[in-house]
Amino acid sequence: MAHRYNLYVRAHWLSIPLICGMLFSCGSSRPPVTLHDLARDYVYTFLSLHPSIATAAGYHTHPGLTLDDKLETFSQSEQDRLRDFLGDYRQRFRQLDAEALDPQERADYEMIQGHMRLVQIELDTLQPHRRNPTMYVELAGSAIHSLYTLNFAPLEERFDAIIARLGKIPALVEQAKRNLATSPEIWIQVALDENEGNRVMLMQELREACPPSRRVAYDTAAGIAVTSLQQLNAYLEQELSKHPDDWRLGREKFDAKFAAALGINSTPAEVLAEAESQLQAVRKRMFEIALPMHQKSRPGSKAELNTVVRETLNEIAKRHGTRESYMSDAQRDLEEAREFVRRKNIVPLPENDNLKIIPTPEFMRGIYSVGGFNPAPPLEPQLGAFYWLTPIPEDWPPARVESKLREYNYYGVKLLTIHEAIPGHYLQFEYANAIPSKTRRLLRSLFGNNPYIEGWAVYATETMLDEGFLDNDPQLRLTFLKQQLRMISNAILDIRLHTMNMTDEQAMDLMINQTFQEKEEATGKLRRAKLSSTQLCTYFTGWLEWRRLRESVQKTRGGSFNLAGFHREALEAGAVPMPQLQRLLSAAK
Repeated sequence: MAHRYNLYVRAHWLSIPLICGMLFSCGSSRPPVTLHDLARDYVYTFLSLHPSIATAAGYHTHPGLTLDDKLETFSQSEQDRLRDFLGDYRQRFRQLDAEALDPQERADYEMIQGHMRLVQIELDTLQPHRRNPTMYVELAGSAIHSLYTLNFAPLEERFDAIIARLGKIPALVEQAKRNLATSPEIWIQVALDENEGNRVMLMQELREACPPSRRVAYDTAAGIAVTSLQQLNAYLEQELSKHPDDWRLGREKFDAKFAAALGINSTPAEVLAEAESQLQAVRKRMFEIALPMHQKSRPGSKAELNTVVRETLNEIAKRHGTRESYMSDAQRDLEEAREFVRRKNIVPLPENDNLKIIPTPEFMRGIYSVGGFNPAPPLEPQLGAFYWLTPIPEDWPPARVESKLREYNYYGVKLLTIHEAIPGHYLQFEYANAIPSKTRRLLRSLFGNNPYIEGWAVYATETMLDEGFLDNDPQLRLTFLKQQLRMISNAILDIRLHTMNMTDEQAMDLMINQTFQEKEEATGKLRRAKLSSTQLCTYFTGWLEWRRLRESVQKTRGGSFNLAGFHREALEAGAVPMPQLQRLLSAAK
């Protein structure tokens, strides 16, 4: 799952390292004195420095600049300018009395402070531009893909911008070759795989869609860009691979990134202890649900937890679709979930329906091996959102296909669709995109808190089951609890792999033998854990925070508590850090 939605997808807006690519002035003779003015300046300047993110956000022009024809760059001078930018705004924000801000302003303030801390860590400590080739590959792909998929202008105009950005890919590749000094083997391999997705997109999908009037210019620009990307592949294989590096962050770096990225009041050590406790509690509950089904199908068999749960899950997994029906199954499940949310009044649904289910772009399948969600641009929400579902490749052997279909069986696809779409990520971002203030809407979308975002999707899925989805089918509940185990193991993997030298063998044992994952799922998750850091903790921490928030609000409001009203209030706030959401709802009681 996305995750990111970083886009988590949204996810990959924020996975692109925040390195500015254009000249700007950090100074100001008269800095703004209000939080609103500072937030507005910060978020729009940020977008002007990150053209590909600006396009995805629906921001196409900045005073004196067009953005859709530009591309981020990664020179030392631009990193220095970004440091100056952060230092300048840090000084400006110090002029504010944070204690005097109202709850909404305080939430905005904390989000910007957290964002600046995270960017500073990326710049000074993690430095992915020197180690991670996937960021260059994904930037090249996403910068082009958003221009193609978002229908914000006539196709001819968007292809003019595509052609202009393609012309900047050779310079991006040269910077990658100069900057990348060392890299983990797994990062290099994923970059190579995703770069093949870029080639397919440019030479097939976009070439076929190109208007005839732009075909000659496009073919020239795409040909040069693909040649450059192939040269990057050669560099990765022949040069960078000679300088392997460890993908593990280590405790100090992980803890610093965790605090800045998650914005919660728990440490990694506390989260790990809670996760390992929850792991045992969920396994016990699964045994209690599975035992009656197991005794019915295998009377007199041994009642051992792992055997009972695994054999019951194996029976459930037999009910699945086919490689060919995968997308249509998700579409069916989307309509089913939408109707249930409406009928049970779990949360008010938006009137418009701007969600499309599409295959995950090939250049993003390295990390999004299952699926993800790409929200509508906050400044142009009418352009629509995308639920990504990663197709099963045609060249996979039957055993691998079967493993994937068993993991995402009849119930698994339903749960995935609820998580990614309704009432999960899609609905959450639709509420966020309805925030009246454009500055606040941008801020809480672009810099949205991942525990809020991922936690909502997990919590909302659980709420669907608690409200009787599929008539309280115990097979659905057992499948959901299996996914809860996966969520819990995500946090354990993230922390133990990066800070405690957990081995691949230990990780696979946790996923397959303790949380009942299929080998295909576990293999993909281990790769994802090596590609990212701290993000896999956001599901578990966010789910805990949402459950605690609901319990707190319900206790405070007593008989006046209304479930749909609580959900509406919490979603209307946008993806603020969970402690700030608690303050906002407390202030509104």
